[in-house]
Amino acid sequence: MERSESKTDAKNSIRDQSVDNATEIRPYYRVHPGGSGSKTEQPMEVVLSRADALLRHERQSCTEPMLSLLVPTYNAECWISGVLETLLSLQAEKEILIVDDRSTDATISLVQSFQDKHPDISLLQHDVHRGHNATLRTGIAGAFGKVVVVLEEITEIKNKDVVMLVKPILAGCCDVVYGSHHILSSPEEESKWMRLVNRILTGILNLSTGQHLSHTRSPLKAFRRTTLDAISMSTSRRATDIEMIFRLSENGQRIYEMPLDSCVKSKSAAGFFHQQIGIAIQVIRHALHF
Repeated sequence: MERSESKTDAKNSIRDQSVDNATEIRPYYRVHPGGSGSKTEQPMEVVLSRADALLRHERQSCTEPMLSLLVPTYNAECWISGVLETLLSLQAEKEILIVDDRSTDATISLVQSFQDKHPDISLLQHDVHRGHNATLRTGIAGAFGKVVVVLEEITEIKNKDVVMLVKPILAGCCDVVYGSHHILSSPEEESKWMRLVNRILTGILNLSTGQHLSHTRSPLKAFRRTTLDAISMSTSRRATDIEMIFRLSENGQRIYEMPLDSCVKSKSAAGFFHQQIGIAIQVIRHALHF
């Protein structure tokens, strides 16, 4: 597998992409201390100010990417170009790491056309279709950044979402930030049965781990690199998100959650319930051994 080195020369602070009004920022974060069973609110003005100072320092001194933007793909020709164009416009020291799980459409050729012009895009390819979990493991192992941002099933990314995930990690107030479309309200396209299934599974997950998450899965999440290095993931093909939440909770990691504006790939009712069955099995299995 080949990958290109990150050579991005970003000139603007990541702060320029964010919301400057602290009163707008504060409601976007809630902290869930792993294993404590309690939920607390924390003001973010000082945190964001400190994050900006750290970002400026990192831009001046780092010799490796500050951010690794990890995008797993499988037959993603319909949306990969738009996602890459948006991520390339993010003003930060970064590498964009595409991990393809043996796509059969034009995904690879589209990514390679971007690589020709943008050396901060890297492409890792599986020789056979190995599944979602293996794709994530490949990407995490190949990421060089101090903060790893994972984009899953996102068809339209908003850079402001990436910025708001990364800032509290760089400020040192947490190790993990999960994005969710379910914090303020459930997506309109979800039926009442979908919402009910999600609430039941998320409730079991929260009771088992002491977290207060709004959903079992997150399409956009950010991790401190050292936090990922400290947890051991299985080689199972299924339910990476569930196992990761349990592993983080075992280590007492702090988890933040924030609402998302980015769009995700829609699922049919059959696809949704098939996914939820797999999640339910993994939640119960990990809960029994937690």
